[in-house]
Formats: sequence, C-alpha cells, structure tokens
Amino acid sequence: MMKRGVTLVSLFMIVIIIGAAVYFMNPDRLTPDNPAGKTIYYTIINNSEIESDNNERYNYSLDVYNKQGKKKELTFSASKRLHEGALLELYVTPLRGVTFWQEIQPEQLPSRIRNIFTVKH
Repeated sequence: MMKRGVTLVSLFMIVIIIGAAVYFMNPDRLTPDNPAGKTIYYTIINNSEIESDNNERYNYSLDVYNKQGKKKELTFSASKRLHEGALLELYVTPLRGVTFWQEIQPEQLPSRIRNIFTVKH
C-alpha cells in the first residue's frame, strides 16, 4: 500500500512539472514582442531619471501604470536614448522583466492612463 502511495505522489509531481513546463514554455509567452502572458504597463519618458552604462545602454527607472492605473516603479534599458515625453507601452514578465517596449501615441493609452498623464504634464 505504501508503494502505491509513493507511486501516485510521484506521478502527480510529474504531471505538475510537465504542466508547468507547457504553460511557461509556450512560444507565445517566450516571444518578447507578443503580449500573451505578459503584464502591460505604460509610462512617459523622463530623461532626468536616466543612467548610461559601459555597454552603451541607457537605464531607466520610471513610474509605470497598468491598465487599471496602479502605479509601480520599473527599471529597464534601451540601446538608444529615448526622447523626453515619449509615451511607452512596456511588456513585462515576472522573471525576465521588460521584454519589449514600443512608443505609442496618446490616443492609444487606456483612458485611465491618459487621464494620469494629462494631470501630471
């Protein structure tokens, strides 16, 4: 009876591991510019918050907002200096951080976020 319990627990663990691998290794989740499986945040570039490193990358630590308007600080880097006041959409994963960003127009912002940025600037 004890052997059967150990076998069932082992089988259950294998199923959990395979399920997690399929979920996290889904190609859509691994593609940086695909929003599937990622949290989307919005920010506005403030170049006073920029640092440059030895690898010729620009590091930004900025306040970002999700679609509901919840604020948090996020750090990411870019290979070029982004222009002041640019609105960005950032794709973020828990383990990899920012995987993709793109500049967007004000009308592409969710309305709650648009209101936050108009009040701030």
